Amino acid sequence: MLVYKKIIKIAFLLFVVVGISACKEKEKAISPEDDIPLFKDFIEEKIDKVADDPYISSTVKPDDEMYDLMLMLQRGDWSQTTWNEMDSLMKKGVENAKIIYARTKIDEIYKRSEATAILTELMRKGNPYATYWLSSKSNLCLSYLSSEHFGNKVAKELGLDTSYENKYCTEEIYQKAVEGFKKLAAEGDLRAQYFLLKEKGLDESVEKREEYIKEVIRFAEAHYYKPLMDYTSTLMEPSHRGRKFRSKELEKLGVKLFNIASNNYYIPAMAESTVYEEDNNQLFERMKRSGDRYYFLATALDKSNELSGEEKYCHALLYEKTFKSKRYFGFDDEWPEKDDYDESICNIEKEIAEMKPMIYIDYFTRIDNWGRG
Repeated sequence: MLVYKKIIKIAFLLFVVVGISACKEKEKAISPEDDIPLFKDFIEEKIDKVADDPYISSTVKPDDEMYDLMLMLQRGDWSQTTWNEMDSLMKKGVENAKIIYARTKIDEIYKRSEATAILTELMRKGNPYATYWLSSKSNLCLSYLSSEHFGNKVAKELGLDTSYENKYCTEEIYQKAVEGFKKLAAEGDLRAQYFLLKEKGLDESVEKREEYIKEVIRFAEAHYYKPLMDYTSTLMEPSHRGRKFRSKELEKLGVKLFNIASNNYYIPAMAESTVYEEDNNQLFERMKRSGDRYYFLATALDKSNELSGEEKYCHALLYEKTFKSKRYFGFDDEWPEKDDYDESICNIEKEIAEMKPMIYIDYFTRIDNWGRG
């Protein structure tokens, strides 16, 4: 009986301890509403400023050798033209092009050995991106270079080279990548700095929340808006219509942050802004100038009633010439088909020439997610 009482007492104490710990954890939980005052000065200073430079927030600018390839990838263009551009850059020794090629081919059983060799060579040269994609944190490595991967078993049976098995996907390689990004960060590379911020878990820290918000603001002031967009995602929750802000206060904050990034031609922010500003004609003009797919969808959904049949036709034709897709011909019963008008009614060449597409994807963007960055 005495033993039984002791067991009950110990169980009760454990329950109390667990309960107290849970309460403490709850008390330590991040409260996004507390972030609002931290953004006050930033918002007041930036909310009404609209950039003149359409490339101000672009990962690469038009004079960068990677610009054309990155634009094709961002637009989901996997035509032979894209592969030719990639091949041309690779022959010039452009490492970023080689990494993208390797990442796109590593899932192909007959190309896996070649792709791994490319990344390995660049890792030996100290390229942190190549190193990262061969590390324990890389979805590519874990998915395709493990000896457990079914495709590698098939490759062995086919007599293909599988010497890459069990050499990669290690913590040691990941730490080597971290050291490489530290060097880039010290040279002022904002994407490397953000990688290190997340690697340290600063974005999930309660104690260092203010420091994290200040870093998000610092990146945005330098026109690097990916951290800001990642932050706004944490203010949202799933809903039956997709996603929604968790409170009205957070919605006000999020929309203002979208507007700031949108005013600086950051396409993902412009796309979000259309949800809350359907009647903002200046926003739609900036989106059209950016030449991204979000403009075409937002116009078809929100502006359809304002367009004539000819204007809808030209809208669909412009999308076809830009994205090589007939998606908006016959978009619904009120949208014309491709043969309903003659292309000569549209001034497509002029409209394309006026586009100034910024690049929002970067060298961390997942291959299966080019369209979102």
